[in-house]
Amino acid sequence: IDVHHGDGVEEAFLTTDRVMTVSFHKWGGDFFPGTGALGDTGVGEGKGYKVNVPLSDGIGDAAYLNLFKAVVDEAASRFQPGAVVVQSGAVALAGDPIGVFNLSSRGHAACHAHVKGWGLPTLVLGGGGYTISNVARCWTLETGVHLG
Repeated sequence: IDVHHGDGVEEAFLTTDRVMTVSFHKWGGDFFPGTGALGDTGVGEGKGYKVNVPLSDGIGDAAYLNLFKAVVDEAASRFQPGAVVVQSGAVALAGDPIGVFNLSSRGHAACHAHVKGWGLPTLVLGGGGYTISNVARCWTLETGVHLG
């Protein structure tokens, strides 16, 4: 859950079918890192285990959450993970000076709640965010979601 493509993680697992990566990120122009096209799906044994969801500026909570649920549910159904890692980039929140999405902390946390509903072991990692008060509120809310 970020505005930047998860290029480093995708690269680390590019050629394996043991890890599926799913990245929701800004696409187009010269936005950093400039990777994560829809057709980038892995290499060799990793082909089909890398899912990229390139998005345009301004996506809000409802559209993001509907897309998130549809994509991650299908990915989980096909991959059958034993555990999940969620990278939570607060740069996707509305008002971030670098981000271009329009997500609220509640919308962001709703993605966490959805994944928590799977009942799988889940590791949550923070990432990015340039409005410190938004980052703190978002990660506090998401920690609360996971702790119940």
